This record gives sequence, structure tokens and C-alpha cells, in this order.
Amino acid sequence: MNWPRIILDGISMSLLFNAVVGVGFLLWPQAYSTMFPGEIRRAAAPYVDRGEVRRMKLLLYPLYLAMFAYWAVSARAAGMTGFRTLFWTGYAEMTMVSLSDFIILDCWLPGKVKHMIKGAENCRAWERRVWLKTLAIPEHALGWTLLVCPATGLLVAGIAALIP
Repeated sequence: MNWPRIILDGISMSLLFNAVVGVGFLLWPQAYSTMFPGEIRRAAAPYVDRGEVRRMKLLLYPLYLAMFAYWAVSARAAGMTGFRTLFWTGYAEMTMVSLSDFIILDCWLPGKVKHMIKGAENCRAWERRVWLKTLAIPEHALGWTLLVCPATGLLVAGIAALIP
């Protein structure tokens, strides 16, 4: 495994991911409320425009696909081969994205953006302890670690296997 390449790719994709998600949030804050804790989702629901949710998904899904493709091509360009190596490369890089998402988008940002979500400004779920307990820690400790990162590893290994 090429650890310097994995670390640099993980950092670069973490920056890209957080930048794109941040810009998307600035453009369509109500759409992002659909990914927040239940109390916020319910309070903001009357103000959510389905067109904005669709645009948010059209921003995020291609971002994920581009990240997977980039990681696979980058790993192959660095001379990495073999399913195990490629799987753990994708897993490690997505773990770095998860960690940056947790620190920036789940720990630092929520208290600063609560005024941007109509209807949910005074929800108790914005409090750091409640936010971390109901969303951030379960999402990143379980969801990303057990589902998203392994799926990314499989996709990166699969895409890289197709590259001659």
C-alpha cells in the first residue's frame, strides 16, 4: 500500500467533499434539513421544497461517484494492485472523509447554521450533546464504519480491477 498517496488522496477528497457539501448547504439549506435529526426534520418539513432536495441529490450523488472513480484511478496510477490492497485503500480514504465530515460538518457547523433552517431555529436537537448523540456519533461510528467505508472499498477495488 502506498500510504503517502492514500493520505494525500484522502485529504484532497475530504476537502472537496466538505467544500461541495458546504456550498450545497448555502444554496439549499432547507433540503439539507432532510438529513438532520428527526426533531429538526419534522420542524423544517413544511418549508422543504422537493425540487431543492432533488438538486441537492444531483449535487451529492455525482460527487460520490467521482470520488470513487478518482480513488480507483489514483490507486492504479500509483501501482497498487490486488483486491485486498485496493479495498483497504478505498476504506482508508473514505474513513478520512468520514472523519473530516464528523469534525467539520457535525461538530463545528451545526451551531452556526441553525438560523438558516426555517421552522427549526429553536429545536433542542441543535444542542451539541443532542446532535452528537442522535446523529453524528451513530452515523460515523456505525453507519460509515460498517456500511459506507466497506462499500467504498468494494467499489474502489471493483473499479480499479476494470482498469488495465
